Amino acid sequence: MSTEQVTDPLDATIRSIFNAHADRLRRGLGGRAGIDGFADGFEYVQNLLKPFHLDDRPPIVPNWNVELQPYFRDIYLNRLVASLYEWFLQEVRSHQYMIGDEVMASMNEYEESGDLEVVNKMLERVGEWWDAWGTYVPLFNPYLEGSSGYRRTCSIHLNQTLPPSFSRAFRELILSTLPSSDPEAPPPDPARSQVIFTNLANIGLLSDHEHLMGATLKEFTTNYVKENCARVWDRQVWNEMKEWFTQTIQPWIEVAYTRTWMKSDAADSRAIVETVSVRYLWHMGEALAQLRISEIFDIIVDYPDSTPALNDLKECLFQTGTRRDLVDSLRASTKKRLLHPGADTKDILTQYVSTIRCLRVLDPLGSLLFSVADPIRQYLRERPDTIRTIVQHLIDPKSELIGEDNEEIKPLQDTSVLTDDYGDFTWMPEPADADAAFRSTRQTDIISTLVSIYDSKDIFVKELQILLGKRLLEIKDQNYDAEIRNLEILKLRFGDVALQVCDVMMKDITDSRRSDTQIHNLRSAQGAGEGAPNSLPVHTTVISRLFWPPVQRSSLVMPGQFRKMQEDYAKAFSVTKPDRKIRFMSNIGSISLDLELSDRTVSLTDVTPLQAAIIELFSSKEVWSSDDIGKELGGVDVPSVDKALEYWMDHGVVKSLGNKEFQLLEVAEERKQGGSRPVRKAVEESPGHMVEAEDQEAEQMRVYWQFIQGMLTNFGTLPTDRIHNMLKFSQTYNKTREQLAAFLEALKREGLVDFRDGTWRLVK
Repeated sequence: MSTEQVTDPLDATIRSIFNAHADRLRRGLGGRAGIDGFADGFEYVQNLLKPFHLDDRPPIVPNWNVELQPYFRDIYLNRLVASLYEWFLQEVRSHQYMIGDEVMASMNEYEESGDLEVVNKMLERVGEWWDAWGTYVPLFNPYLEGSSGYRRTCSIHLNQTLPPSFSRAFRELILSTLPSSDPEAPPPDPARSQVIFTNLANIGLLSDHEHLMGATLKEFTTNYVKENCARVWDRQVWNEMKEWFTQTIQPWIEVAYTRTWMKSDAADSRAIVETVSVRYLWHMGEALAQLRISEIFDIIVDYPDSTPALNDLKECLFQTGTRRDLVDSLRASTKKRLLHPGADTKDILTQYVSTIRCLRVLDPLGSLLFSVADPIRQYLRERPDTIRTIVQHLIDPKSELIGEDNEEIKPLQDTSVLTDDYGDFTWMPEPADADAAFRSTRQTDIISTLVSIYDSKDIFVKELQILLGKRLLEIKDQNYDAEIRNLEILKLRFGDVALQVCDVMMKDITDSRRSDTQIHNLRSAQGAGEGAPNSLPVHTTVISRLFWPPVQRSSLVMPGQFRKMQEDYAKAFSVTKPDRKIRFMSNIGSISLDLELSDRTVSLTDVTPLQAAIIELFSSKEVWSSDDIGKELGGVDVPSVDKALEYWMDHGVVKSLGNKEFQLLEVAEERKQGGSRPVRKAVEESPGHMVEAEDQEAEQMRVYWQFIQGMLTNFGTLPTDRIHNMLKFSQTYNKTREQLAAFLEALKREGLVDFRDGTWRLVK
């Protein structure tokens, strides 16, 4: 094939295309007239589209959407619409400095004055710029897809121009459209709010800053919840908050968010409003939940008056899933405010019981309690007086700790028993966020939960025996009905077998009352002494040495008439019970005295035996030294003697002569002005006459001291668990870890061992 044959068809095609373009440019006119006319029209459209200063705005072409259509049709036919639009956008970009200058001037004025109206007018002015430059942009729509690039271009440049202070201005503008938390403040002007949202929406800032608007609304609702719900625990406030949200915030959302998506139809707008409302109602519920979580420790302290707050928290926890935050907050506040040496054991137990009740309201299954209670239980287990405090509440009918529990009295329950009742229609699955070690257990009463702090209830039974013994010995009117009733209640909880020793103690008391009556009747019948029924003014309580807890012994020997009374009573007792013998414990009991002095008679009740014995010595000699008194009374230590003498000095019966000598005041001395002494109680506060359970356990564990000493000698330092595990190799060792810990504490008080950094070591 020759070259001419190839070139001729190609040349014909090129000529055809060129002629077609030329015909379109000539628009049916001959020569250059058509081309020149198209060029003039193209230039005319360019001049109309070219950006200008808003203050020098040219007049708008009348009926422009009709008059300019032929020009755009010719441009479209010549396939230059896209090029014209790109040129226009480039011109818009190059003239953005005009808008930027005004924006910066307005923002500088706002930063100096803080006047939001300056920002609002600036937004309105920017919208006017955009509308003026984009007057003829709709003419591109029939011929060009994606012609929305104009406003997008303007928006990009505006966001690049706005200074950082605009975020604060935007936030303040949004807040100005929301109602004030002050009930006396006037509500926001609806017309002004409409203008603000319209201006923001027109230039795209409402959608571009949607996240900031959402954060502002979230902060506003959170602050409203804090201001109106903080420490309001006497009523439920969540329903009030939801009603306020529906009446106040939801209409605001309709105004704000329908302008964010102005192109959406009515159905879409309603769906958007509903979605946004649900989201921010959830945020408000989360704010209330976080507020109650931050107050949870005080809510528990105020229980049961704070029950409405717990019900609010329960509903909010269910909706927002902030259970983990509750556990972390309560554990932290409990450790900081409760689990420290300055807190009394009774207060810790009271808070623990209130925690149990409150968390059962929030979570009947007990997973929250399982996560929160463990540190409290461990700390209580390490406190030496926990058992004693629990037992004191157990036998006290007026105890606030146990008395609040309205549950039926029933035997102690094993808290480790799993729930296997397949007929329980109230069964619920374990929560998804429950601790891995949590297992649903049968809900127990408060007493069973407290007793379960320790591995065995035997230590409680021992403490019950000690405390019951103390209370029985402290009763002076021989009315034991309350103790009998308490013992019967305790039998329902611990069982009859566990409290058999307590039954023996109660029997001793009733037998003592009966035998004491027989002795006095016998003395009355014999007519011994003057005033027969009262000739032996002694009433005793006889206890069985083998069944009662060990009693603190003293070397006190009663002098004079008190010794004679004891001997006479012992003789009378041997008459009524020939096969038994009693031994007086002179340090236990109380005495009523009438002291007949030269110028007065002093009547006192509840005087301790030691105090009575000391004043009896002064009946034989007016001046005594504290050392001589101690020796005369059987070797009583001097500090105890001095303390008893202070009691008589407080009553003006004895005075100090110095050099540890004291004189009986037969005639009362006048006290110097301002020199009066406070009168002490006759019965001093003391730990009691019974040996404490810890001391008994420590004494029984003395046999293991050599083993422990050898361990610490060989290993240097050992923790309690390691010592406990090593002692288990001995076949005679049957003590619990708590008993070992109490023994080690006793050794520490004696100065034999020391405890540092969680380990025990010998004191060198």
